[in-house]
Amino acid sequence: MYPESGHEEFKTKEILLDFIKGLNCDRLKIYEVLKTGLLVEYTAKTTRSHVLFRADMDALPITEETSAEFASRYPGWMHACGHDVHMAVLFGLMQKVCETLPDRNVLFLFQPAEEGPGGARPILESGALDRYEIKAAFALHVNAEYNLGTVASREGVIFASPTEFEVRFKGKSSHGSTPHRGKDTILPAAQFIQALYSSLPMILSRENPHVLTVGKISGGHRKNIIADFTTLEGTYRVMEMADKDKIDRLMSRLVKEIAGFWGIEGELNFMAHYPTTVNSGELLGKLKKAAETSGLQFLKCDPKLTGEDFGFFSHRYPSLLYWLGCGTDTMRYDLHTPEFLPPDDVIEKGITCMYNLLMSDEG
Repeated sequence: MYPESGHEEFKTKEILLDFIKGLNCDRLKIYEVLKTGLLVEYTAKTTRSHVLFRADMDALPITEETSAEFASRYPGWMHACGHDVHMAVLFGLMQKVCETLPDRNVLFLFQPAEEGPGGARPILESGALDRYEIKAAFALHVNAEYNLGTVASREGVIFASPTEFEVRFKGKSSHGSTPHRGKDTILPAAQFIQALYSSLPMILSRENPHVLTVGKISGGHRKNIIADFTTLEGTYRVMEMADKDKIDRLMSRLVKEIAGFWGIEGELNFMAHYPTTVNSGELLGKLKKAAETSGLQFLKCDPKLTGEDFGFFSHRYPSLLYWLGCGTDTMRYDLHTPEFLPPDDVIEKGITCMYNLLMSDEG
């Protein structure tokens, strides 16, 4: 009902705190992380070893068209990526843990800003998790591509590493009738785009999936004035972190060489970046068993070129992210669409699967 942007999830945090405190569980300790995140510790043993479960909190700037009773009350914002479901599952797991009091140490992390600019990395950099020995980290993501009653995952890379970039060329303006008196930036920008696209097949293997898109170009002031600035914005996604290094070096070289050739200034800025999300084979085996215990069907999925900042956790701890199917005959809408509305039944299925994952741990 109250979807909020990354690092602005204040109402969301307030609601979560009310529900968590309402559990009246003396084994819970609540810590605030960053401005809007929450880390809840459940302690049953004296060891430092813990299992981490994470849910993302933020929403998207999309106008909701679900007509649900609990639809967004914030115009222009909705939980079009299912993060409200993720939080409901994590709270439900916490509730079940408080009811059954298992002999496990558990961390429940409500993480802001997955959609951007990213919350996982600043949480890790804050040191909030350093006092724990985290032996496994779990997360799920709803997806109507898979039927309700299924879970899907794979060993190794499941999500790509996305990187956003910006290239700025700065020259000198002049009248269109005297281009020699100025320093154009549109032609260099066009050359950069052409060189970038045509060079990728020469440096990246066809066996490694990747995509690159320059999605926005802006430059100049008027049609009859030589453009003294041009800005390009884009993104690329790779399945191998070594490929990211190759693309970064290529872009840096192209900006420097093209700017130098035309006698203009060139600047390359890398913006938001998430690493690949990598699943542990051992934890995947536990998911298969937990799915069977939960009455859910396990499916092996293909990797996707989407990004997830849970990847930062997966490069620090043994981790597993899986798809939680929410598709029905009447709900096949994609993530990030205004009609996306998972059925309520998916929440209990997610809670049960996560709980069985927790109980699969030897303690």
